[in-house]
Amino acid sequence: MREREDGTAVVEMAILGTLVFGVLLHLLVLFGALHRATLATSAAAREYGRAIVVADGESEAARRGAIAVGLVARSHGLPPRSLDATVVGLRRRGAVLLVRVRTEVAVARIPFLGSVVPGLAVPVEATHAVRLDRYRSGT
Repeated sequence: MREREDGTAVVEMAILGTLVFGVLLHLLVLFGALHRATLATSAAAREYGRAIVVADGESEAARRGAIAVGLVARSHGLPPRSLDATVVGLRRRGAVLLVRVRTEVAVARIPFLGSVVPGLAVPVEATHAVRLDRYRSGT
């Protein structure tokens, strides 16, 4: 009986080692995607805030902000509409506006195939506060 079990530990170790390595590799890729999303949301919130401050009006601020968020998404390798930006507050002289940018990172995702479980995602959000100049005209 002992002779028939020779080498089974090596086979078990190879199978379990492969599974553990696959899970660790998936976690490494997931943490990379989360870090990329964190950097992208933070940069998009800052750029959207800057676009609001330098714009002359409400519509121009929204247009510049949308362009800035799209450029940040593209520069971080994200799909164009993956970052959702919102502004809280009224655009007046001396006001503080809060810019929030949000995205979701799929947890169960296979490269080149897409998401395995579509609803399973981690939300990533960044917030940035900007103050409009008190003496700026045109607001």
